[in-house]
Amino acid sequence: MLMDSLSKSIKNMKQMDIVENAALDAEKKAKNDSDYRTVVEDFSKIVDKLQRTIKQMDYSITGETVQCLEYSLDKLSETVTAGVVDADTLSSARQQIYRKLNPSLTKEWKAFHQKKTKASISKLDTLGGLAGSPDKIASIKNNISNGSEWAGLTLSDDGAHTRLSLLKAAMDKIDELEENLDLSDEIKAFIVKVTNKKARVSDVSEAIIEWIKKENLDDRFVISFRS
Repeated sequence: MLMDSLSKSIKNMKQMDIVENAALDAEKKAKNDSDYRTVVEDFSKIVDKLQRTIKQMDYSITGETVQCLEYSLDKLSETVTAGVVDADTLSSARQQIYRKLNPSLTKEWKAFHQKKTKASISKLDTLGGLAGSPDKIASIKNNISNGSEWAGLTLSDDGAHTRLSLLKAAMDKIDELEENLDLSDEIKAFIVKVTNKKARVSDVSEAIIEWIKKENLDDRFVISFRS
């Protein structure tokens, strides 16, 4: 009788272990599935952002980052086998994306943005005083500055436009402002010198004087001694 009771108790305990292990396995699987979805969503956002920058800004990444991107995709493809997420492979994919791919894109975009916008900012500094109101010029500069960070490119500060689209629009606006001013090369060169405080009296030609009078800019230019 006692042996039967012990045997039954042992059997019940084994069944409880089986149920408990199954519950733990189910919990682990659910967590792995959730983590996998998160990583895939983040990777998809990276690819989407990359496609937008290429289309709108003619952005290109280095061969090293291309390899990093392809390796990340391969790792994600290897993560699921027969419908089951492998936790170790998922961890490897996560590290590849968050610790290598994202930092590489962040660094490369920063350098690209600086190089891409340098000429536009210089042009705006040169022509800004003639091209529009101070608030308008400040807004253009702000939109260019806000587009310098890779992580924030798809953010929409105004609820309608991404920082990336505002960056592109700002650069287009600078070209439009220059075109509308319809300045000759001589006048552009003169304005550059004035902006850099390097203009001399000898730079003021008849054409420059005529342009100043035509645009009613007499009060915008002053003559001073170099200190």
